Amino acid sequence: MKKIGMTATVAVLVILLAALALTGCNEKMTVEEGREVLSDSIEKALASDVYYIKYRINDKSSDEGRYVQYSLNAQGETAKFTVANGSLLKTTYDDTYYGKSLKANASSKTAKEGDYVTGMLTWQKDAWSVSECTFEEFLADEKIAPYNMDSVTGMLSGLGTEELKISKVTRTGKVTYITAKVVKEGNPLSEYDTLEIRIIYDKLAYIGDLAETFNISISYGGPKISVPAWTYLKE
Repeated sequence: MKKIGMTATVAVLVILLAALALTGCNEKMTVEEGREVLSDSIEKALASDVYYIKYRINDKSSDEGRYVQYSLNAQGETAKFTVANGSLLKTTYDDTYYGKSLKANASSKTAKEGDYVTGMLTWQKDAWSVSECTFEEFLADEKIAPYNMDSVTGMLSGLGTEELKISKVTRTGKVTYITAKVVKEGNPLSEYDTLEIRIIYDKLAYIGDLAETFNISISYGGPKISVPAWTYLKE
């Protein structure tokens, strides 16, 4: 029994040491260093063609935990945009896809080039409708544009010292934490008293207010997207 207990203790120590090696110590940084890290993280985020953005707004006045979340999963040649309206009891989803879609009931083995359409797919009553477009046009669509990478990073990009007031910057392992307040008029983030910004592996990964009324999370991966078959073709 003593040997088993000693083995377990060693295992726990190994796990703790590994965790410490990954997280590292809490390191204080200057405001100027924080601005530089933030600027670099935005550039790296914009250079990514694979990312998964989740932009969530919580209704703090609701006892039902109501929220709306706008999710954009971009995987290079394909993308999926989802609007989720939810509560503690129920969530509804509205999906829009981008990619190369095969006509419904057509076989991939015998399909002609005309059976494939690359563009935006939306659900219409009983089937998927496709509208031919480029990936850039998909991202610029009025319902998607506010939540794409350009728009999300644009809320922090280029803000001067009088527009983004940084009060605290720390780094723990591969994560940099920035506490700040946006005071630029017209910026959507200016309505929040205190923001927490996280940069993970040198890329912008999180923006949220301390009151938890909203948050934006960005991961540089995401689930595989299966583009549905189209039935209706929009001209």
